[in-house]
Parts: sequence; structure tokens; C-alpha cells
Amino acid sequence: MLRALIILSLLLPWMAVSVARAQPSPEQPDLSARDLIEAEKQTAQLVEQRESTDPNAMRDQATPLTAMLGLRTAMRSQDHESLGNFLDRRYIDDEIAEYSDEELLKALAYVFGRQNIIELTTLSDDPEGRLDDGLPNYRDQIGAVQLTSETIPIYLQRVPDGKGGRVWKLSNATVARIPDMWEELGYSDTAVKLSRWLPEFRFMGMENWQVAGLVLFFLLAWPVASIITYLLMRLALLIPNRFPLGIQHFFRRPMRFFVFIVIARLLIDHLGLSMTASILLESSGIDYVAFTVLFMGVLSLLRDYQIRKMQHAGNTHYVALLKPFTTILKILVITIIALYWAKQAGYDMSTILAGLGVGSLAVALAAQKTLENVIGAITLYTARPVSAGDLCRFGDVTGIVEEIGLRSTIIRTLDRSMVVIPNSVFSSVEIENYSERDRIRFYRRYRIQVPSADQMRSILEDVRALLLGHEQVMEDTVSVRFEDIIDANAILRVDAGVATTNFQDFLAVAEDLNLGMLDIVDRAGARFTGPAQLHQEPMPPAAEGKGKAE
Repeated sequence: MLRALIILSLLLPWMAVSVARAQPSPEQPDLSARDLIEAEKQTAQLVEQRESTDPNAMRDQATPLTAMLGLRTAMRSQDHESLGNFLDRRYIDDEIAEYSDEELLKALAYVFGRQNIIELTTLSDDPEGRLDDGLPNYRDQIGAVQLTSETIPIYLQRVPDGKGGRVWKLSNATVARIPDMWEELGYSDTAVKLSRWLPEFRFMGMENWQVAGLVLFFLLAWPVASIITYLLMRLALLIPNRFPLGIQHFFRRPMRFFVFIVIARLLIDHLGLSMTASILLESSGIDYVAFTVLFMGVLSLLRDYQIRKMQHAGNTHYVALLKPFTTILKILVITIIALYWAKQAGYDMSTILAGLGVGSLAVALAAQKTLENVIGAITLYTARPVSAGDLCRFGDVTGIVEEIGLRSTIIRTLDRSMVVIPNSVFSSVEIENYSERDRIRFYRRYRIQVPSADQMRSILEDVRALLLGHEQVMEDTVSVRFEDIIDANAILRVDAGVATTNFQDFLAVAEDLNLGMLDIVDRAGARFTGPAQLHQEPMPPAAEGKGKAE
């Protein structure tokens, strides 16, 4: 097996070059793999019908249709003895006589199949053939082979059978030109020998040696693609970038697979495939798979680049939205490519789209809440009322936003419990973001029992001095007012802005201010009042002296 593989690897590239001779490329018919499969089914049904109604019809060759059906059956069953019944070898040169019937028919089948596809069901089933084609009534054209300098028509001709009747055969004019067609379109003598060495079989319209070449070219294309993509990767890494691992992953996987398919297809195009094999190969979807893999790799590369860019700029809040957005885009691209491939393969797009429409409606109804949450996530990411790490209040829940996902937002409360809120709810109600404050407000209303107005004036002056003298209290925000008298108690309103957004720092400032308030009220001989009064008593002399001694 290894020896055979080595021989094939040495012979097939040279054979491929010899097959691909300069010639005009015929225009492919507007047929798909589905059309070919349906035509083959119709032909099989026609053969079965003819054999059941008139077993001798295909052997009698009374019509163009039965002649071609009989030739098809003889070629597939390798009935070499009966092949001569389908060739009109009258009045041809002695050079043609040197070739056997099998050689002539195989050569004609190969060169004819490269440019033609016969729909047997369209051939005439009348003994007179087609009478409206502008040809003599004893001749029908079934196709043509285009050479560099001329086009050779392929005829069926009604000739005497030597028994007093007439049968349809490939005309002697066509038989005489088979060597010319083979000289330009046929494959090399080495390929002929290889086809005889390999087991006789056909697959998807390909000869045995073409199937072997197809497999070998795929095996050769992978290491070649690996070398090419490695060199491209090294060139790409010479450019300074922030994510070399992403570039390496792109070239080692999606780009390598794409280059592998491209190289394999370029090699396969030199195998001289029949038009049937070419259409089946085009409809196989391998090209679409290659482009899909490449496009998915490009999207992933762009996504990783944007993630690195956002992380470098500090915009990490968009990263969580970018990944699912890329996934949705990939699904959309795959769907579009799959639909286009299905159209090229011959499937009814109206049926497929109708099925997708019904399926999409069912999915939309089933995933209504999920879609609401996704839309809510998009709203949160675009409007950005909060970001991950922000301290916020949502209803009666206060905590730090840990994550904004596609479905829900996770908040870690001050008690360290975790609250999961659906995005559709979180984005539709009032949210208070404490982390966006430019300062924290120190606002208090004290109830003080003050014996006299002079004491109150002293307290007001000292409190203003306390606030203005603190380094973290913003001077232009200080407001200290004797606001009201309620139940014989003075209401002291204190309002100021603390220049910090850190709550712990604010609590430290509030602590300093509150201690200062205690000292001021105590020095003024006043006292705090209210539902829970602060009990203030002078320190006993003994305790005071002990404290000073310590």
C-alpha cells in the first residue's frame, strides 16, 4: 500500500499537468447536484420501464433513446462484446481500425463527459429521430466537443443493420474524430496505464485514477498549506501587536484550513474531471465550508483585537457584550452561507425560507423573555447607567455590580449576599449609582437645647469654623443655619460637601465632624435632645486627673 501511494504521488502530479492542456473552457449548464440526481433517477426508472415492457428494445436500437440506453447499460456492465454494436465503423481510415471498440468508446465517453451532460429522457424515442432539428432524418445530434480551433458535433446516425432493418449508432463521422478529440482533451499514456492498474470503478462521475488523484491531492495539500501558513504567520508576527497568540491561532487553524482547501481545489482542477463530477464537487459545499471557516476566524481575530484594545483603554465593560455579539454575527453568517449553498445545490429556497420563518416564529415566542433580557443588556451597555464595580441602589437593594451578562445582572449586597436581577427588569426601573458621585453630601439636622441666644451664636460660629477648617470639606458647599425651634429645641441644619467618592473616607470625615460637634456643644453648655438623647455628663475630678496623669 505504501509503495502504491509513493508511485501515485510521483505519477499523478505529472499526469495532472499533462491532462490540463490549453483549451477553451465550455460554459457549464445551469444544473445542480439535485438536478443530476433527479435526472439519474428518471433515467433509472426509464430503463426499468423499458426492460419490463420490451426487454429487447435497448438491444434493437430502434430509436435514438433506446440506442443510448443500451450503450449506457453496456458501458456500466462492461459488456465489451456488445460495445461494437453502437459504433458505425463504416468508411473510416485504417488508423481508426487499429483501436478496439472499448478504447474508442471509453475515449469518447471521457472527452464528451468533460463538456456535456446528456439528459437521456430528452432524446427522441421515434425511429425517425428528431425531424425539426435541421439535420437529415437519419441523423440526430446529442452534443458537441469544443476543441481549440473547432467544435466537433457528436451524432447518432440511423444505419443498416445488415439484416434488412435499420438501427441507431454513433455515426462514423463522430468515430473518425475520436482520436483528434483525445489528442487535445484526453489524458496521458501514464494515466491510461494507471487506470488499467487500478481496480475498475467510477465514483461521482470520476475515473478510477481521478479518484486516486483526488485522495492524494488532499493528502498533499495539507503539509503544503501548513508550510505556507507558517511563513505567513511569521511575516505577520513581525508587525508589533498586542495579541500574538491570537494571530498564531488564526494562521494555524482557520487560515491553514482555508489554504488547504484552495490548494486541493487548484490541484483537483487539473484532473480533467467530467462536467458531472465538477457539478457534484461544486455542490458539495466544500468551498463554502472553507470560506465559512476563514470568515469565522477573521471575526474571532477582530473580536480578540477589540477586546485587547478595550482592556488597554480601560473600557472592560464592553467586553462581556462583544463576545455574544460576535457569536450572533457568526450564526447569522453561517445561516446566510448555508442558504446560499442550498440554493446552489438546487434546493427550493421558498420551502427552506418558509420553514425558517415558522421555526423563527416558534423560537421567538419560546424565547420572548430571553430576548427581553438580551435587549435589556444592550440597553445597559449602550446607556451605561451602571458598570461592573459600581455601588448602586436598585429599589430596596443596595450593593456592588459584579457582572452584567446577556440574561441578568449580578449585584453583591453590603451583606455579601448575591442578588440576580433579570436585565429586562433592571433596565426598566430607577437606578441610583453612588459610584458616579463627584462628592458625598454631609447633611445633618441636630436638635439642641440651648439656654440663650448668645450660646446659639457661639455654636453657629464654631460649627462653621469646624467645617471650613477641615481639609476635605468643600468650602463653597458649607451651609450652617439655625433652621427652626420645635418643642423648645433649636434645630441646627448642617450641610456640606465632602471631597471624596470613597464611602469609607467619607465616614472618617463624618466621624471627625461629629466629634467636633460634641466638643462645640459641650463647650457652649448646651445639650443634644430628641427621641434618643446623647447623655453628656462632666467628667468627675478624680477621673479627669487620672486621665491627665495617664
